[in-house]
Amino acid sequence: MKCAQNGFKTLILEKRKLPREKVCTGMIMGQWANRIIQDEFGDIPSRVLIDPGHLSGHMLHVPGIPAQIIEYRTPIAWRKDLDSWMNEEAAKEGVEIQDKTRVVAVSHDDRGCDLTIENDEGRKEFWTRFLVGADGATSVVRRSLFPRLKVRYSSPIRECYKGSLDIGRDYCHWFFPKSLPRPRFDLHHKGDFFLIEGSGIRELREDIRLTLADYGFSANVQPLWSDGCAIPLLHKELITGAFSPARGNTLLVGDAAGLIFPITYEGIGTALKSGLLAAEAVTEAAGQGKQAGKIYLQKLEPLLSAIKKLHGLQEGLSLSAKQGASELAKGLKNAYEKTLKTV
Repeated sequence: MKCAQNGFKTLILEKRKLPREKVCTGMIMGQWANRIIQDEFGDIPSRVLIDPGHLSGHMLHVPGIPAQIIEYRTPIAWRKDLDSWMNEEAAKEGVEIQDKTRVVAVSHDDRGCDLTIENDEGRKEFWTRFLVGADGATSVVRRSLFPRLKVRYSSPIRECYKGSLDIGRDYCHWFFPKSLPRPRFDLHHKGDFFLIEGSGIRELREDIRLTLADYGFSANVQPLWSDGCAIPLLHKELITGAFSPARGNTLLVGDAAGLIFPITYEGIGTALKSGLLAAEAVTEAAGQGKQAGKIYLQKLEPLLSAIKKLHGLQEGLSLSAKQGASELAKGLKNAYEKTLKTV
């Protein structure tokens, strides 16, 4: 949308048919996400939000310790609805959106990129001066730029259940059943459903059953459906400079760049922020006759600095856990608050 507003002929390629599902809590958690959406798109329409519409905040549950409460107004939606609305707003600004289109191959040189795409009409090749890879955790664009980069992944699972539990539905609840920062799981309500999510759900199955029994969770209940996603773990590579998410006029943003906040692993805000920075870099590069990648990497430095600080906090949570459940609870509250309020 920003590129179109700045006068560029702009095309969004989407692999799936829109509107498409995306595995995500749908919580617009941090200050970056909320500010950017408000500034660039305006108020989120009520039709996009799902009951309860806005969460009052987050509760952190460590065994034997009173719940740590973080008051933070948090809009909540299904991602297909949130993303569809933002796509609609982008289309109003002149962005062309082409769904059910897969990027098959990408090649780069100093001038731009050659793309091969495939859809129901067959394969097509075309050239673009600037390419923004916003294609997620298993990014085709990232692999084309850095074929030797070894990426580790976390694999969260999401389970959706019918009904509700006897726990505050206007909060997202984070549970740490082993009194460790990980493995953990979270629970939140959406309309007529509640969802349990986490990368440790399989190993925490019995802990989940025991923990949630006090809130009315039945041991025999089965999820209506379950799915999952991949999260690229590239924080160390980004912090050390072993990986820089740009080359020439090809820029990586969001999950494709590994730009996800440690601790909460919230990615909407960092995706939006890096997307704006990419648009700024493209605009400046076109005006100055320079490559966008170098400009983009300079603009990314404050975001990378924020990730570095939060990564340090995340590492410190293991030390807090060794000092006991009370220290872990305090450390978690501090870390989660800092993540939510990072700008």
